[in-house]
Amino acid sequence: MSREIIGNSFKYIIDESYGINKDGFIAIGTESIVYKGLKTKSDGDLQFSCVLKFKPKIQIIDGKEINRLETFKTEEWGIFEELRECRSVVRIDDVVDDLGDFSLPCEHISSEVIDASSYFCVVEEFIDGWNLDEFCREEFWKLRKIVPIENGLQKKVEYSEFSVEEKKAIAISYNYDNQLKYQNQILLFMINLCEIMEFVTEQKNILHLDIKPENIMVTRYGKELVLIDFGRSKRVTTADRFAISSLTPVDYNKNETQEKQYQYGALGYAAPECFCEAAAGSNFPFSYKGEQGKMSIESDIFSFGATFWECLNMFEIITKTNSANFDIYDFYKEHFLNDAAYCNRDLSLTTTTYHLKLEKIIKKCTRTRNHDFTTSDKFYHSYKDLRKDIELAKDSVPTIIKDEDVKVRTAFHLCGVMISLALVFLIINSIYHLQAYKIAEHKWDNLTATYNDTQFSKLNQIAHDYISSASANRIDSTYDKIVNFTYQNNGNISDYEATMLVELLIYIGNRDNLPKRVDEIMLYADPGNFKAISNEIVKLDVFDECTGYELATAIYNVEVSKTNVIEAYDTLQKYKDNKDFRNAVIKLKNVLDNDENIRFIMDRTQHTRQEILEFFNSITK
Repeated sequence: MSREIIGNSFKYIIDESYGINKDGFIAIGTESIVYKGLKTKSDGDLQFSCVLKFKPKIQIIDGKEINRLETFKTEEWGIFEELRECRSVVRIDDVVDDLGDFSLPCEHISSEVIDASSYFCVVEEFIDGWNLDEFCREEFWKLRKIVPIENGLQKKVEYSEFSVEEKKAIAISYNYDNQLKYQNQILLFMINLCEIMEFVTEQKNILHLDIKPENIMVTRYGKELVLIDFGRSKRVTTADRFAISSLTPVDYNKNETQEKQYQYGALGYAAPECFCEAAAGSNFPFSYKGEQGKMSIESDIFSFGATFWECLNMFEIITKTNSANFDIYDFYKEHFLNDAAYCNRDLSLTTTTYHLKLEKIIKKCTRTRNHDFTTSDKFYHSYKDLRKDIELAKDSVPTIIKDEDVKVRTAFHLCGVMISLALVFLIINSIYHLQAYKIAEHKWDNLTATYNDTQFSKLNQIAHDYISSASANRIDSTYDKIVNFTYQNNGNISDYEATMLVELLIYIGNRDNLPKRVDEIMLYADPGNFKAISNEIVKLDVFDECTGYELATAIYNVEVSKTNVIEAYDTLQKYKDNKDFRNAVIKLKNVLDNDENIRFIMDRTQHTRQEILEFFNSITK
């Protein structure tokens, strides 16, 4: 038996340094067991983080055998590929049909082992952060904690198990300012989620059908959302906006309806039309009389509203209780699965600090279904309209800072209106830039501490924020810090890293240090990427003496623009013995060394073909 999975271009192992018990375990998903993994190129040792989702090859649903591997490859994988251009949707890197002799004991499943006989593996990009549920409860409000147990293991402890002193500390933290900060953060998240869903649903015509906090990741750096788990997704069209699924009727008097396979979405988040019809004389829990399994954008918007409501209420919709005496389905059947509690959700369970406009938005998302809920203006039918309302609500929420008006009025009396405005602007601007710089520096330090090449997009974004927030006296040292990491991290920089550095130099606009900076880029350039890197460097227009710029310009002119061959030949003669830039000199020689260029050089100079070839050969000796 092996602990290694062999994929198409990579091999994968469980990252046993990850998780509270260092076993790589992340979660049990809707249809998968999720682990943190490490992928390694088959021909190299460089490792990258990834997520390994082990999915059952065969599922038995309503007595029927479903080939999940086949349906994944024919349906879900295509949806992921179509959404690949959106960085706010998780990406699939590989699907391993056959796990070979891989075997993984897993206490989280009844069979207790993951192997090739029962599972296939979907490899996804690793999102460093929390799901939205974890962010709200653990990161912001600290309503869960990790404590040691026997044998060196650890476990998560829910708020209900906290001591009296710990609960008092939480209560103290639940003050007016923190509530407003939290409200603002959730509003930003919901605006971000609207933007993602606009792309997914209104541009790509895909319904997610399992929106809930656990399927929304929050990145650790930047607090941006990434949507995951499209296992329930369905395609629609502009002409036919409905996805129809034949949901097998179920007995609502039994606990079977708690299982995910009997409905689209999750208990507490799924819209009423996503629930199955009632069977065996049981009663359907909602008043909705429409077609069950006929799902649309309104179905996802209901789940969006339920997620919004959950984040503000902090109410455990899907309770994660460890009590053997507590039947969660009986609880929901009695208290929650009815129109009054499940639909038209309000914020009466929580603080009065939250703005009432938010309650109106959530109610409109989760309004009780009627015969015309897909057309009536009492419901949302697009994320554009939903986002607009959330943005208006955000603009009208109360501010946290209460004492600024007094300070401003005092300044007005002392210095006059215009002077005060200028001073206030300068002070605020200085504070803003200082705080922005500190935030960017913190993000940079955190990312570079554990950086790998798959995180370049984030590195690039933070580098730009780092430079743009730096004061004039910090720009050079900040750039030095960025390039020192870039050069030391790889030895040779790629074309996209060179693009980042050139963009930063263009932003800085300091021509005094430009020759030195360009020389550095060419010195550290990957020889295999000289063409692309030279293409970036010529954008800088260096006017002073600069070896790197001259060589880059010569390479660009010959290989890209097909001009200035004689000037490039002169540049090669000028720097033929330069040892520092030897890679660039050889690259220039190689692009000049072809019949067309040699004939052109012969026509414009006194050199014979033999002399030119001997000159070229002398460079590579």
